[in-house]
This record gives sequence, C-alpha cells and structure tokens, in this order.
Amino acid sequence: MSETPPPPPPPDTTGDATTGVDGPDATPLRNVASECFATVLLMLAGPGLIVLTAGRVDTLAVALSFGAALAIAIGVIGAVANPALSLALLLVREISGRELLGDWIGQFAGGVIGAALIWGINDQTRAAVGSTGWDAGGFSELGSVVAAELVFTIVLIVVFLSTISTGLSTSAIAAYTGAASVIGHLVLLGISGGGMNPARSLGSALFSDTDPNALGQVAVFVVVPLGAAVAAVFVWLAIDDAEVDDTIFDETIVDRVADRVDGTRD
Repeated sequence: MSETPPPPPPPDTTGDATTGVDGPDATPLRNVASECFATVLLMLAGPGLIVLTAGRVDTLAVALSFGAALAIAIGVIGAVANPALSLALLLVREISGRELLGDWIGQFAGGVIGAALIWGINDQTRAAVGSTGWDAGGFSELGSVVAAELVFTIVLIVVFLSTISTGLSTSAIAAYTGAASVIGHLVLLGISGGGMNPARSLGSALFSDTDPNALGQVAVFVVVPLGAAVAAVFVWLAIDDAEVDDTIFDETIVDRVADRVDGTRD
C-alpha cells in the first residue's frame, strides 16, 4: 500500500513588518486602499475627537486615541497611515518608489476624506480646533514648533524601524510604534497641535478655521516630518546593527564615510 503524501504546509498569513496582514504580495491598488482607510481612521480618532468634543477632551485621551489608531493601522489594516513612515521604509529599502507613491496617494487622500467626514459630522462647520499651527490657540512660536516636530517625528520613526529590524511580530511593531505616537502627541498637542504626519496636517488644514490660517502654515507640517524621516534613518543606523549598505545611501558619500569610521573598505 502506498504511503499517503504529507499535507501541504499552510499558507503564510503572518504578513510582514511593512504591510501587516496584507503580506508582501498585496497589490498596489490594495495598498492604496488600505493606506486611505487607515488614514481616515487616524483622522477620526485624532482630529475628529478634538473637533467633535469642541476641544473639551483632555490631552491624554487624544494622545491615546492617536496611538491606538496607528497601532490598528499597522497591526490590523496593514498600513502605516503616515507619509513620513512610508518615506523611511523607502530609505531602508523595505518598499519601492512605486509603493511609496501608492502609499502617499492613499494617505493624503485619506487625510482629506477623514477631515471632510469630520466637517460633515460637525454640521459642515469649519472647526477652530484640531489642526496644526503656531502662534495661535496657545501654540508655541515657529522655532519651537519645528524643533519639537522634528525631534518627536524622529523618535517615532526610529522606534518603528528598530522594531522591524529586530524581527518583532507585526503586533509588537504596532504596539511599540503606537506607544511612540502617544508619547509624541502628549508633548506636541500643546506645542503645535500634534503633527508628525503630513497627511493628517494637510487634511485638517483644509477644513479648519483658525487664526492665523492653518492652510498657510501647513507646509511646515509637511516638510518637517519628511525631513525627519531622512534624519531618523541616520539616527537608526547609529544605534542599530543595520549598515548603510541596507539603505538607499549605499555607494554614496554616506557609505564611504561609514566605511572610514568602521575602518573597512567595500
């Protein structure tokens, strides 16, 4: 009697660090949709909570809501819901340029859709809270805002990249990155309104009613987090076992400087 062949191995449904439950084979359209949905969730959880409670909710609740939404985005939806996080993934060769473009389309669309939903739920009234800015509503001056946004966005991204490089599970990556988001928002909500995310800031600015004009200031909250993504990669390289060869800076002056520091040559 012939032996019964062993059953085939179960399919891998664990996903990976960059796409969560979608796994590495998710289609571009699916990635756009997941990023859009996740960013809408983030908008409702953060700015939505502020606007729909007329700013009466405390800072801790808003920070926890932002962090929980990001954790759900990463751990369940398979998205990062933040253009700065996607840029960092490109810089460390976790995603391609095409995937970055898809992420950004979904994220910025989600930011606008989420803000529009908040505006609609709020009786189509432009809110004076929930956006980012400076010199308004008790926020700090521009220099303090730029410094704070830069520092805490770097912290967020370094935590995110470190959890990926150490091989943690998707749920652990989501939890630690969400916790870093909570910490950042606890500090930033009183300084700038809590940015660290260009899609969130742009969406809120489009439907805000603040003085000075949030839309006129939003460029800072787009450029600074994206610049922080680049800086965060270098901080991550300094504290992690990763090498410049693992990033898009391979075979550049950055790589040559790193080789000199290490006393090695390619």
